[in-house]
Amino acid sequence: MSTVIRDSRVGLKHDPQEQERVGTRPATACIETYLRDAHDLLHGGKNGKDTVLLLEMFFFYKVGRDGNKVGSGKQAISAVCDLISFTKTPPWRWTPQMLYEYLTDMRTRELSPATIRGRHHYIKNMCDAILSDRDIANKILSRHPEGNFQQITNHKSRALVKGFGKKKKKLVNPTPSEFQKVMDYLLSEFLEAIETKQSTPHILVRDRAIIASFYAYGVRLSELKNADVTDFDFDPECPEYEDYGIWHIIGKGDKDRHLPVMVDWIFPVLKAYIELARPHWTDDPRTPDKDKHALFFSNARKRISTTTLQRIIETRFHEAGIKKKFSPHRLRNGCLTRVTDEVGLSNASKFAGHSFAATTEGYYDKKASRAGDALSNHVKNVYKRQGLKSDGNE
Repeated sequence: MSTVIRDSRVGLKHDPQEQERVGTRPATACIETYLRDAHDLLHGGKNGKDTVLLLEMFFFYKVGRDGNKVGSGKQAISAVCDLISFTKTPPWRWTPQMLYEYLTDMRTRELSPATIRGRHHYIKNMCDAILSDRDIANKILSRHPEGNFQQITNHKSRALVKGFGKKKKKLVNPTPSEFQKVMDYLLSEFLEAIETKQSTPHILVRDRAIIASFYAYGVRLSELKNADVTDFDFDPECPEYEDYGIWHIIGKGDKDRHLPVMVDWIFPVLKAYIELARPHWTDDPRTPDKDKHALFFSNARKRISTTTLQRIIETRFHEAGIKKKFSPHRLRNGCLTRVTDEVGLSNASKFAGHSFAATTEGYYDKKASRAGDALSNHVKNVYKRQGLKSDGNE
């Protein structure tokens, strides 16, 4: 059976069984059609062979180092191959002008702004990956002295995509006072529901625990959705938290991390939900057996979905009188800002499940920090001390 490269506009067909592989590594067999297409577009030879080498390296970079899924790695290779088929040029000869023409071509094909930005990201990411591996970069540039990988990664190149999509809205993280406001609102609603004997107080307890979990542990949306009640464990160093002292999470890239209780107030909130409200779903015979161990449930008596989690965050903050629009990821940012203030950037990076501390640094929000902007605080203290001295001289 022949396979067709869907993203290529050349229309070449290849039968992998009739041709020898152009890829050199067994793990890249899943992207062989992309490698073959790029190799043939450049008419084989030294250009084709070296381009295949770079594509294989980039695939390993995306899947192995960054911890992405294989499908994401294929998507990245597809984006790069699309640029190769457009320019008929190997990566070391790409120029900002070629990129600009490619972006314009995608726009004339009426691709979405998100697709255009995504493909530019993958193309730039490939050049960054090559430059980070000096052995490969030096090997390619020694064989092709006219080459340059930095032309696609410089500021001039990045500025090209600004006109190819809607300007992103500036996202903000909840401040500690805003978080406290929504928690107080849900508590007051719960007490009113108990007093008036309403039938849905368990939903308020659940929503309060969801918001608290995002803000206390900084978990990702998918991590909270997939969490089971059995993921919690006893922490011998903090016995006062009983069986909720450690939260075992398998997150992005199948990274396993163990989250301790970083703030005391999460324990009573989580315990109240698990022991008092959660049985409303687990004791219901209509709840599927496969979802019985889920930490959070939807109103349909199933494991809660990412869409429901997002709607809960947005709705509850709005009901509490907070006009800003928040998402679960904004709560994660607020948590990592607080953790960075308390334990430092390196430990906060481990807590977040990031491979690099630089990633965690990008989450830091001065406005959401209890410590505030260190530079601003220093300047204020200097002026305060100078004011006290001048008052003493008078």
